[in-house]
Amino acid sequence: MKTLGLDLGGTKIAAAVVDAGRVLDRGRIDTPQTGFGDVVDALAAVAWPLLARHDDVAAIGIGCPGPLDFERGRVRFAPNIAGMEDAPLVASLVDRFAREVVLENDANAAGFAEHRYGAARDLETSVYVTLSTGIGGGVFVGDRVLRGANGLAGEIGHMVVLPGGPVGGDGHTGTWEAIAAGRSLARDASYVFSRPIDAEELLELARSGDRRALAIARNAAHFTAIGIANIVKVVDPHGFVLGGGVATGSAFYLELVREALAKASAGYPEIVIRLAELGGDAGVIGAAAVAERAATTPRRG
Repeated sequence: MKTLGLDLGGTKIAAAVVDAGRVLDRGRIDTPQTGFGDVVDALAAVAWPLLARHDDVAAIGIGCPGPLDFERGRVRFAPNIAGMEDAPLVASLVDRFAREVVLENDANAAGFAEHRYGAARDLETSVYVTLSTGIGGGVFVGDRVLRGANGLAGEIGHMVVLPGGPVGGDGHTGTWEAIAAGRSLARDASYVFSRPIDAEELLELARSGDRRALAIARNAAHFTAIGIANIVKVVDPHGFVLGGGVATGSAFYLELVREALAKASAGYPEIVIRLAELGGDAGVIGAAAVAERAATTPRRG
């Protein structure tokens, strides 16, 4: 079954026609920062050529940053996209496309792609962790995304791992994201080296043996291991998939995380850690997969 996946990001919108996890056709457009109506226009502009070439697309899925109101199909607030406060995204797209539209959190969409078609396809339960500019994730059981009562399941970056530590994006101190995300690595490195340094450069300096860079990287790896170990004690998944530029861009840093995790999880069964396989296509593949699942699920009543 063909479905269309849309991945709405702060700088770009990616789109793809997908069939059973295979990308058949794709498009891309910049994300406007001029209001909700222009965002809908941009989504339509990137989607219509694909729908014209594939008129048998059964449904549309869209991965969007949140928080989201799944029951009403609305975006409560998207911090990096202007005009997305209480935005009726699903209804607006249904009006444009006259097809079923399914809304999903962007991290959940990417994780669902890895769970169904990628690195976790053989696992009954998995947790997707994206280590990038920020930290997010998703929890997957069978063919379902665990959302929670308020759609907040998987907001793992806001987990407190060091009470009294740096302030996170949600206003709480000592969150995993505030300590170990890419922007946090860059913040700490820029302070220590008295010049702008991004996470990629920091991890390369650490790999080459710079003691100051290595200390920052080890600290982030330590708290990432604590976050993963805490998830194990709550969810006990069959495995974790790590995605995002910080995780996939540095084998050296991944090894630091593995070393720290061995200590943080001492006495527990070995934790399965895998790298994401689908790369930049995970968002659109996952959004399309969510749409496919909705289109093939019998309606209640």
